[in-house]
Amino acid sequence: MRISTPQMFQTGVKIMQNAQAELNRTSQQMSTGRRILTPSDDPSGAALSVQLSDAIHSTKQYQRNVDYAQPRLEQEESQIEAVLNALQRVRELAVTGSNDTYNRDNRAVIAGEIRQLRDEIYDLGNTKFANGEYLFAGTRSQTAPFVIADDGQVSYVGATGEGAVREVAITNTRKMATGDTGAHLLMEIPERSGLLTEAVPKATNAGDLGVTTVAVADLEDALNSAGETYRIRFTVPAAPGGDVEYDILDLDGNAVRDANGDLLSGTHGSVDAGGNYVTPVPNDPIVFAGRSVTLTGAPTAPDNGDEIISRPIERVSLFQTLDSIATAFETAGTDDAGREALSRASSIALRNIDSGLDRLNDVRATVGVRIAAMETQTDLNDQNVLDLTSTLSDVRDLDYADAISRYKLQEVALQAAQQTYVQVNKLSLFDFL
Repeated sequence: MRISTPQMFQTGVKIMQNAQAELNRTSQQMSTGRRILTPSDDPSGAALSVQLSDAIHSTKQYQRNVDYAQPRLEQEESQIEAVLNALQRVRELAVTGSNDTYNRDNRAVIAGEIRQLRDEIYDLGNTKFANGEYLFAGTRSQTAPFVIADDGQVSYVGATGEGAVREVAITNTRKMATGDTGAHLLMEIPERSGLLTEAVPKATNAGDLGVTTVAVADLEDALNSAGETYRIRFTVPAAPGGDVEYDILDLDGNAVRDANGDLLSGTHGSVDAGGNYVTPVPNDPIVFAGRSVTLTGAPTAPDNGDEIISRPIERVSLFQTLDSIATAFETAGTDDAGREALSRASSIALRNIDSGLDRLNDVRATVGVRIAAMETQTDLNDQNVLDLTSTLSDVRDLDYADAISRYKLQEVALQAAQQTYVQVNKLSLFDFL
């Protein structure tokens, strides 16, 4: 084989370049701390490194979600506890104010404290989180969830329905609600007394028939019919001067009878010669099944075949309950009828307050469960990140002891290649002639 001078030079340069490249690669590994610099260094290790890195990033994101939700739930828990304390105080006042030894002035003081507690609960319902979002507004977090109308009634204007509460993922298969809506907490309380009713006019001409008040006429009868729904159907005479009659029907249109077997029916005012509705003075209520429904006065009159639906209220707000018991204390009479009315109002309020306390305790329990789950998940996330990071280090990170040894060896190899090249560079055939 013929060896030429250019070939000797090229071989020497190539050896030095390879040695320099190996030395640079080891130097780069040492500076980055990574064994795998490119996928070609270790294809399977590089693929596993990507998977482990993704798992670490996902776990850290789940933990950020936990860090976002947990303080909100902890603040919600403290606010619910404050509402519970206020509502428990209202219950004590309701029991105390029902005592016959209290006079009107005493009950007025109690009513004043109940209204202050109502305002306190209202403020708690409009609590803001540290970032300025309202805690109980759901996804409408920039809007105060509770507002007071001109008539003093509290209403909820936050998010409702499906998706009303923001949820965050704490694992790849589990989501957690970051709070609860004020509607669920304070407004949609199951009405336990079964004594309150709502009347829904079904007038032939819109606005012809109206309901002024609904109330409890007889406590025992009302309890017995607490779950029933009734229809009040009116029959108006064609000729002026006749009586306006009504019948109490069930939902299927069947006549309803009282405990004695008598039909629940009667007359309610009349129509005068001018066609005006002449109601009894004062407007007498229609009483049936322990309930009492008072229609609006003259000249508004029902049309022939008009109906009113009387059914138990399924939900009542805590604010309505507190307003009603405060009003009952403020207006309670000192005679037998007044004491009886106050007793009925207190009975209704206490049942609804207990229902509200149960709702608050249930929500607080679910909040506690969510907080405990997030604390457990935090520990799991920390351990997962530690395990994944350790595994990733084993796959991707550099063994410095091995790298330093290799670096020294490659440095010696490069120096030897350089010195050899210098010596070969001095060789020439003319030296042997």
